[in-house]
Amino acid sequence: MQVYLRYLKSESVTTLWFALFLLVFGYALAVVFPSIGEIQMAQDYVESLPRFMKALLGKEILDFTTVEGFLTVEYFNTTWLVVMGVFSCLFAGALVAEETEKKTLEILLSAPVSRTSFIVGKFAGFCTLLAVLSGVSFLGVHLGVVQTGEALDRRLMAYIFLSGTTCIATVGGVGLFLSCLFNEQRRAVGATIAVFFSLYFFNVIARLLDQYPSVKYLSLFQYYDASEIFGRQAIHWPDMAILLGVLSVMFGAAIVAFRRKDIYV
Repeated sequence: MQVYLRYLKSESVTTLWFALFLLVFGYALAVVFPSIGEIQMAQDYVESLPRFMKALLGKEILDFTTVEGFLTVEYFNTTWLVVMGVFSCLFAGALVAEETEKKTLEILLSAPVSRTSFIVGKFAGFCTLLAVLSGVSFLGVHLGVVQTGEALDRRLMAYIFLSGTTCIATVGGVGLFLSCLFNEQRRAVGATIAVFFSLYFFNVIARLLDQYPSVKYLSLFQYYDASEIFGRQAIHWPDMAILLGVLSVMFGAAIVAFRRKDIYV
């Protein structure tokens, strides 16, 4: 618990800035939608985009003149996902590597804290921050939708943030593992960012490979898509199970790597 609370306190200010951005941006998009949604030309523009851009926006292109389609294209599948992903890379990649680089890890472990409990406390704190950002994002969009009087199913929106946060937490699991491997924060964070954007763009390219339909399942981002949740009118629980399975594997690998890690001071 001490490790958990210490982590939350140390990262609270930076998290606040991310939260403010997501809150304001989500609110602003929801408020501006009515003026955009009335322009049929906007939908025509989305329909005319090349296949690569359409794949970047989602598995299926929703009607851009609806609040669901607009927010999916402008927020859920793009801005929100990338901002949360960058947050995950920066924070998860530094979970252990930062302490190693600053020569504080041995001091922390000299207290009655096992290596496993240290990892659990750190990652639990990280996941708590992700949950806070997700909740703030939900609040921003919700306030904007309420102000404009648009009809948006809050249950589906909650499913989107639940699925997206789980996907980003899985990226964090990869970052935690890399943070246990590297002794330098910059290398760990850089490697996590490389993995994140590689998977992100691989997912886009895989959607274009009609002759190899199974390739798309190799990317984590195949298992999160706001357009699919709006299309199904429900969350796809098998996708959630896959994300949680990968997260468990990466978390277990991180614990094993950290318990075998040599600490140099």
